[in-house]
Amino acid sequence: MNPADWPVLPPGYTLKLCVSDAFDTACRAAAEGAADGLMLMVDRQDRCEAALVLRPLDPIQPALTLAYVGMLGLHDGLAALAPAETPASIGWPDRLLVNEACVGGLQVAHGPLVEKEGMADVPDWLVLGITVQMFGDREDDTPGVELEYTNLHEEGCGEITVPQLIEAFARHLLLWLDRWQEDGFEPIRRALLNELSDKALKVEANGDAWFEDGATKTWRSLRDALRHRSWVLPEPVGQPS
Repeated sequence: MNPADWPVLPPGYTLKLCVSDAFDTACRAAAEGAADGLMLMVDRQDRCEAALVLRPLDPIQPALTLAYVGMLGLHDGLAALAPAETPASIGWPDRLLVNEACVGGLQVAHGPLVEKEGMADVPDWLVLGITVQMFGDREDDTPGVELEYTNLHEEGCGEITVPQLIEAFARHLLLWLDRWQEDGFEPIRRALLNELSDKALKVEANGDAWFEDGATKTWRSLRDALRHRSWVLPEPVGQPS
């Protein structure tokens, strides 16, 4: 990628390219001492892959609600670029949906829990990774048949480029991160509930979720849910030139 085509990020971010797997690369960089705000991206057109290193100052449970901040940043970034009628939503806790099919999502990892500024159990680092499928398989003769996964091109968002999406994600993430830092989790929780595809799902003040089926309540731990991502995008055989 020509440096002139790189995403232009707001102050506070440092952008670097990596050969592959932005998320794993960012986790290694964080463990080696990378600074807060390092954004890594992979140079490919068919799939948007980026990851951000953060240095939280909060204990692990509130720090993990940064996953919701990331999802809102990704959702709102896409919404800012996509045609107005594009039905984007969030599948709890980590999936980005368009027309109820997954185009990608977010994954989270954190470092060892340490003491920071008098607080215990604070993650030494936390990485938010995003992946969004821009184009499908060029050798697929029946696009749109797969109902679980899709891509932005098939959903009428083919004009969006990877640098544009990373720029929009970074801007909207920063807005929600500022809100999270200034006002706490409550405005994030309300915004998330508004964008969830499953309107029956409730989110608690600690980030955990639950839904009610008759007399039965089913609880979902955010920490447990984020241990493994709930989505795996199909790898296209052909990539656009």
